[in-house]
Amino acid sequence: MIWRPLALLVLTLTLADAALAQDLKPGNVRRNTDGRLFLDTSASANTPPPGRTLSVCPSGCDHPSLGAAVQRAGEGDLITVGPGLYREAVVVRVNHLTIQAEPGAHLQGQAAEGKAALVIKGSDTVIEGLECSDIAVPDQNGACIRLEGPGLTLRRVYFHDSEQGLLCGLSTGTITIEDSRFERLGGGAGHAHGLYVGKIDSFILRRSQVLASRDQGHEVKSRARQTLIEDSVIASLDGFDSRLIDVPNGGEVVIRNSVLEKGVNSVNQQVIGFGLEGIAFADNSLRLENTVVLLDRPTSQLIAGAVQPVLVSTRVVGGEKAGAGTAQWFATRQAAGLQPYPSLLIR
Repeated sequence: MIWRPLALLVLTLTLADAALAQDLKPGNVRRNTDGRLFLDTSASANTPPPGRTLSVCPSGCDHPSLGAAVQRAGEGDLITVGPGLYREAVVVRVNHLTIQAEPGAHLQGQAAEGKAALVIKGSDTVIEGLECSDIAVPDQNGACIRLEGPGLTLRRVYFHDSEQGLLCGLSTGTITIEDSRFERLGGGAGHAHGLYVGKIDSFILRRSQVLASRDQGHEVKSRARQTLIEDSVIASLDGFDSRLIDVPNGGEVVIRNSVLEKGVNSVNQQVIGFGLEGIAFADNSLRLENTVVLLDRPTSQLIAGAVQPVLVSTRVVGGEKAGAGTAQWFATRQAAGLQPYPSLLIR
């Protein structure tokens, strides 16, 4: 038996591990059918490492500004934002970052790169609880969030009184928005919208409200291959908006358990536009399920575009009966047993 000093043995193993480190990935230890343990990296290759928590507040926290915290953040980190008015704009480049705002945390009035309050270039970002308002830029396309990386989740955000709530260009992945509110957004005479989603894989809007877009903006514009809107309210109210939902390149669209309201001041008679800028996908469909459409604009058109919609348990109130297709039609709110405009209470 050859004896070696312990320190030399540790050093030898350390050098060997360092040489192989670039090939190692985190994973779960599992047992093979022959009883041997092995490291399974198949399910964890894209899982972010556990991160740190960085805090932001006007005083007494780790960082006095969101920008300072983002500069220090690494992959998988969590940034908590305390109550306060933050007049700053931030570019986010790190992947798998979560920004979790407490009630009263408000980004206002500043745009990074002439684009947005938050310009997100990293992947799979999560933002929760944040308020954002008063974003405007020279090209009238200023947004609370400009997404330039793949994957985004928004929860319980409140974006309002800006030229755009969310703007996403060409990207991949999924955008998911839940339990959020967007109102009084739009700009550039129809150039900017409440939510503007580019050509991504899928867009999900759930348990949210998009209200009163302005300056001829749509409430929702989606170029995604798949668009799902559920348990939500999309309404013009008194806004000078355009379409409630515009899917200019088609795709697979499902709207369910929702309320769509076309307001009296809307500059466009169309409620939903489908493929009006050219169909870009092989699979194209439009389905409304258990949805109420309120046509408070005297002359309204439910759907514009070369698509045969599927209407399941859907009610249309107002407009012309012929335009309601196979939906159940009521001439007036009173006939449908609903409260007068602008109520959105649906039984």
